[in-house]
Amino acid sequence: MLTGELVRVRVDKKALLPRYIDPSSARLLERAGQLTEIFQQGLDAGATRGQLSTQVRELSGTDTDHWVTRGLAKLLLDKGEFETIAPIDPVELRKMVFTHAVTRAPLAREAGPTGRTTATDVMADIAGELNCTPEQVASALYADLKDHQILTAAKIPTPEALLHRYNVALVQALLLKASWLEVEITQIDPKYVRQLMRTLKFHQLMYRMETEDSVRLRVDGPQSLLKLSSRYGMQLANFFPAVLLQPGAWTLTAEVLWGRKRKLKKTLSVTSDQGLVSHYRDQGTWTSRTETWFQERFEKLDSPWGLRPGEPIDVGGQRMMVPDFTFEQNGRKGHLEIVGFWRKGYLEKRLKALPDNVILAVSTKLAGDGTKLSAKVENQIIRFSEVIPPKKVVDRLEQVAR
Repeated sequence: MLTGELVRVRVDKKALLPRYIDPSSARLLERAGQLTEIFQQGLDAGATRGQLSTQVRELSGTDTDHWVTRGLAKLLLDKGEFETIAPIDPVELRKMVFTHAVTRAPLAREAGPTGRTTATDVMADIAGELNCTPEQVASALYADLKDHQILTAAKIPTPEALLHRYNVALVQALLLKASWLEVEITQIDPKYVRQLMRTLKFHQLMYRMETEDSVRLRVDGPQSLLKLSSRYGMQLANFFPAVLLQPGAWTLTAEVLWGRKRKLKKTLSVTSDQGLVSHYRDQGTWTSRTETWFQERFEKLDSPWGLRPGEPIDVGGQRMMVPDFTFEQNGRKGHLEIVGFWRKGYLEKRLKALPDNVILAVSTKLAGDGTKLSAKVENQIIRFSEVIPPKKVVDRLEQVAR
């Protein structure tokens, strides 16, 4: 993800205009190729994060558009896995070094006026204890610091894919400051719309869906929460590349709070015509751990209720929803919708719009504000921490299914 200082955007009155780069530019392809080569060589040689950063600085120092180079390098760093490699825990190793230095000093003074303790002596003593070389001790002394961690694995993209990834990352960085976003899909492909809905749920986002001649998804942004906003913002940013998988025409509009001191409302618009390319693969139907765990436990109940993936429900007012699960027994039907991030007002509005045979399972860990709800609302939901209790769902189904 691009950090704030690396986000290149132009403000035109109330509009935010990301400064996209041209993925077909020969100059940028060459620069992206140089960066991917640096990281590939670093991976082969076991380079540290600090060494990679130094090479990037040397490369960008000769570039008139160094912000792009730094942004591309940041995306590559995010793809890398860095580990602390040391013969002993660096914290314990530092304690050993300081202890040896303190105990050696009096002995050195007793040896005479010229006696002194050197770092070389201390490293040699510790290397003997650990059965390694003094050089290994020196390199491991601060191996747990970020710049000293070693690159051990990385998914290095092609230069062209890296440039496309940069354009997507610009939008993702802006969505971290969004109050809301709205996606309108005008060329509807049911398979891909359902996939988008599943991705929304996978990232536990708060949303409303309307259908008429088009599909309109309105998703609450991180700035609508009092707490957990950073975590929610990352989930929203990670959702955006899934929008780019839609094969038909679509438009995304977001309200972004812009500025460090004064949070001014600006509008971000992204369309399918702009040619942004997702780095996500078409995953079909994603399943969250919460869904998997519930399904496994529900099947062990040996309940008379049949369980299948949720079927679309018309909730009136040209709105629809696709619950996570649909249950049926002897012609009676009920549904279960798993709610991820939520706040009190959002939950109450959803309950008012839902048919009475839809059960909401609400995560206690993902509340975006106070969790105290009215008794009426509490009677309409099932709270859970990690695993949705299937027995409670069955008991509630017996009450609400129709």
